[in-house]
Amino acid sequence: MASKPLETDWQVARRGISLLLNDKIEEADHLFAERPHSFHIKAGRCFALFMNAIMTFEDEKLLEATQLLKEMEKECAGNIGWLKLMKSKVLGKEQTGDDFITKLEQQIVLADTQVCAAILALLQQEFSGFVKGGWMLRKAWRVYQHTYSQILKLYKHTFGDGPLSELESNRSTPCNGSSLNHTPLSSSSEWSISSYNGSSSSTAASSPSGLRSSLSMFLSLTGITSEQQTPFVKSTEVTRLMAAVSFGYGIFQLCVSLLPPSFLKLTHVLGFKGDSSAALAALMYARLSKDMRAPLATFSLLSYYTFVRPFFSLEGSKIITDVKAAEQLLDEVRLEFQNSALFFFFMGRVERLKSNLNAALLMYGSAVEVSSQREIKMLCLHEVAWCHLISLNYKEAQESLIQLQKQSRWSKSFYAYLAAVCSGSDGNFNELLSIYRELTNLIARTSMDTQLGLFVCRRVPKLVDRNTGQPHLISYYKLLVYELLYLWNAIPSCTTEALENILTEWSQEPLEEPMLGLKDLIEGVIYSHLGEQSGCMKCFRNCLRRRNSIRDNCDEHITVHAMYELAVLLCKSYNVEEGRGLLQRAQSQFKDYDFESRINVRIHAALRKYN
Repeated sequence: MASKPLETDWQVARRGISLLLNDKIEEADHLFAERPHSFHIKAGRCFALFMNAIMTFEDEKLLEATQLLKEMEKECAGNIGWLKLMKSKVLGKEQTGDDFITKLEQQIVLADTQVCAAILALLQQEFSGFVKGGWMLRKAWRVYQHTYSQILKLYKHTFGDGPLSELESNRSTPCNGSSLNHTPLSSSSEWSISSYNGSSSSTAASSPSGLRSSLSMFLSLTGITSEQQTPFVKSTEVTRLMAAVSFGYGIFQLCVSLLPPSFLKLTHVLGFKGDSSAALAALMYARLSKDMRAPLATFSLLSYYTFVRPFFSLEGSKIITDVKAAEQLLDEVRLEFQNSALFFFFMGRVERLKSNLNAALLMYGSAVEVSSQREIKMLCLHEVAWCHLISLNYKEAQESLIQLQKQSRWSKSFYAYLAAVCSGSDGNFNELLSIYRELTNLIARTSMDTQLGLFVCRRVPKLVDRNTGQPHLISYYKLLVYELLYLWNAIPSCTTEALENILTEWSQEPLEEPMLGLKDLIEGVIYSHLGEQSGCMKCFRNCLRRRNSIRDNCDEHITVHAMYELAVLLCKSYNVEEGRGLLQRAQSQFKDYDFESRINVRIHAALRKYN
């Protein structure tokens, strides 16, 4: 009987990543330990840790991921350095197919690590992080460009210019319902840097310095050519390499497409711009491959459809479309991941987006049961708290938030603030005052360099009356809860009954506003989700009228959001001129307000749509 062929390193890495995603940590560690020096194993570990850091966003995990990415980048850069390449040419070492594959994979991982590190820097939402992240994205773009040109040449040499490989010809319909028009295998401008800086990709990636030109001349005079004939590579490997480079490219494009508009000018100067359609097509291509990145591409798409698009609430995006895309992705990976915590977690996200909050809670409970990772359990508890908040079950939400404040390593002050407003909304003023006293100490240690830290520091003084130190009315704290639901775009997940109950309460109970115009803004958003367009436009205009009387810059985010919401309604009602005018005012006349970069992404998208 013929023996079973030995698994390649990338196949072992693919199996190990699957084990990690299925919560089989010990099995994955044992598998990886068999090949501790494997480049693919190291890369697989790096990708898995990066995803864990992104999902938990805990400082310890972020620091660990950043360090590992730096080490991986250094190793890749050393293995494919220019001097090392020249040394092999001078010595006349013939490059084999395996050598060529290894070099390409190291180039891809080099760019992947740079993109991952850039994302970690950008997520800090600090100016220095944006600059650092932008520069790292630029470096990654150059490597992707150079590597893609090599793989495309290899691909055409193997398959010709006709239909794509078996991966493409046998693929299922993409989750967004469109064909793969933006396939990475095309030579369109999405892979070309020339349309932005006037130079071709090959030139940008390999423009020689004077030293390199001199050495190249020397090599040519001595009969050593700088161009070597492309060695033979199996067709299956060519397809896998194309999928590998597509994964990183997709993540890169998604990252750039979500940058704040104020940063987009810099990205154009650096020579690239984001294209979310091309990003999704690339990730869709990568997830259908046999490469180790395939499951990571799937979960990246799930994160995009269940977190990114709903969170940013980009104009033109529809929750129902995102839900269907996520459901199809989950159906397609059910066989491999149906018992994993991440699978249950994303099922919970889908149910939450569908406003099936009880079903979502069951899914999160299942995720906690099967997970052995503390970070995943904290993430599920975070979602459970938000489900209770969306259901307006303040007591249950407060209990979960207090637990998060004590156990989570991420933003204890934010969880404490959420718990405080829930206590106030539930009429538990003793607990509110207790949390408030604790918060005054917490915010002293909270960084105001991040938008979230600044938000909490601005909200804590509003929790009690500044003159008496006593609590406000219950309606006051409920409005602060509704503000949170709006800013985190969770109002669409509220049931129609819950939204109608909010409107009924306002007509029956005394109302105290924490910020002028907040009630009008929230009321307008509720009317919008209930389909009452005339009512919501009236509310937004009333909000702006009341806000116009304010002479200082206090709470300007309310004005900007009211402008945005009204502008979108006007544009949809074919009053584009007035709508664009409001969008431009919101974009140019206000700054340094709460979560400025978030709403600016939405304003920028709306201006592009209604141009």
